[in-house]
Amino acid sequence: MMKDQYIENAIKTASPAKLVEMMYEKAIEVLRDAKDALNKGDFITTNEKIKRAQDIVTELNISLDMEKGGEISRALRSMYSYMYRVLIEATVKKDGSKIDEVRQYFEELLDAWRIAMKSATNPPKQDRDNHLNISI
Repeated sequence: MMKDQYIENAIKTASPAKLVEMMYEKAIEVLRDAKDALNKGDFITTNEKIKRAQDIVTELNISLDMEKGGEISRALRSMYSYMYRVLIEATVKKDGSKIDEVRQYFEELLDAWRIAMKSATNPPKQDRDNHLNISI
């Protein structure tokens, strides 16, 4: 109960960038759970976990700002659409390699996202030093 409340508060107060990071993390978690369930022959849990990953992919996809995001948004839309299709295949074929494939994409996206967010909050030293420093 306390953990659920903590998670709910974290989501409500998170920045959009942090929410994307949290969604990537959750997708990785549910896909690990889906693979574990598949390995145990628990197809109901497998399907539930894959469905949760599909919901995350859908949410990420519809949250893209295609006008402001330009080429990056188009590339992500294509990637998310592909990931969704692979998850459908994983469900239909009960194919653990498809689950692993999408989880790997999420892990790579998460790593890239964290690097991008770190760069956005900490510009390179040369960028900081190129600002005019005028005292009046």
